Amino acid sequence: MNKLSASLEILHILETNGFEAYIVGGTVRDLALGLHFNDVDIATSASPGEILSLFAEAKIIGDGQLCTVVIPQEKGWAVEVTPFQGAGLLDDLGRRDFTINAMAMNRFGELIDPFGGLLDLTRRVVRFNGRPEDRIKEDPIRCIRLFRFAATLRGFVIDDLAWKATLENLPLFQEVPYERIGKEIYKALGGNFYSFMEALEVAGYLPLILPEIYALKGVPQDPGFHPEGDVYEHTKLCVKNAEALTSVSEIKAAAMFHDIGKPLALKEDDGRIRFMGHEKLGGSLSIEIMKRWAWPSPFVKAVSSLVRWHMIPLISLAPRRIPKLYLEYGKRWLDGLFLLSYIDIASSNGDYSSWTKNREIALSCMFKFSGKEKLISGKDVMDILKIEQGPQVGLILSEIQGLIAEGKIKDRSEAINFLKAKREMMNDERN
Repeated sequence: MNKLSASLEILHILETNGFEAYIVGGTVRDLALGLHFNDVDIATSASPGEILSLFAEAKIIGDGQLCTVVIPQEKGWAVEVTPFQGAGLLDDLGRRDFTINAMAMNRFGELIDPFGGLLDLTRRVVRFNGRPEDRIKEDPIRCIRLFRFAATLRGFVIDDLAWKATLENLPLFQEVPYERIGKEIYKALGGNFYSFMEALEVAGYLPLILPEIYALKGVPQDPGFHPEGDVYEHTKLCVKNAEALTSVSEIKAAAMFHDIGKPLALKEDDGRIRFMGHEKLGGSLSIEIMKRWAWPSPFVKAVSSLVRWHMIPLISLAPRRIPKLYLEYGKRWLDGLFLLSYIDIASSNGDYSSWTKNREIALSCMFKFSGKEKLISGKDVMDILKIEQGPQVGLILSEIQGLIAEGKIKDRSEAINFLKAKREMMNDERN
């Protein structure tokens, strides 16, 4: 059963038991736009207890009047059923954030649209539902949601009154929890993230939401390497180029974060501006920010490691450095690293000479390791060298993989001979 059919069945069960029930909000919006939707939202006159009595697999999230009953479905998606907020459906829809989210649909496919949401979808306008000031005071995160919807719904623009209200109510935003801010930024990565960042800057929200990015303003760079200007202008250009070249959220996030370590690393050496170690500082700082926003751990690891290693494709590189990264993070990540560095160069002086050489090394490495069994295992290393399991085993395996990439080890027997020679060396050092 598909999502829509399953949702209509839930509406039918609620109605046959004497309750009003409608598909509402973003689900109706996405249906009208012909977009894919994930979970389905239903609003009903039934109480949480009454909903639970009708659906054995349901469970309650939240408490009080704002609780939602989640009904799990096949393949990991869910239907969220929430009691009407207010006296009935019209009251419920009237309290929603934007007109495009204030529509409902009954089980016969009839649209209930009291606030002109469908017309705004046709005009491709994001407009507050009712008085903008009221909606923002109810929940200031709606200002960022406004920017996010304009960025993720292709071709949509922000209504003039809505824009004006976000400027006037900026102080209210300071009370919004980091986790809720992070959720909106995370979703914005799936749309035009450059336009989202531009809206934050123009509306004055950037210092509140991304203070570490705002701090890049005025940080100077060597004009020979960065004719585009300071670190902030470079970062904006990176985000813009990332938007043009990829839809991958990890790359967009890494483009935003890749130079946030530069203010801490800034030094002048004989009149020359340097940022030694900024990538390592940036990797650590990006982890702090993403954890503050409660982003998923695998995403945090992927983005922070891209930031940490983004200089690798830009410098002279021994072939054995690539295998270590390849083995630790995988082919997709390594491709992403080179794309990020390509974006970095495209946003600065356009010198791809080192990048091109290192890309050749990376491609060669991928071909040598792709689909092949490892010549040596961690157990082999421990048995031959007589060492315990630990970080040293991983380091030695990486060293061997590097030698394989360089063509200095070609088969298992040569790998074993290398380990035996290392064992002799270790024994000599002990003696």
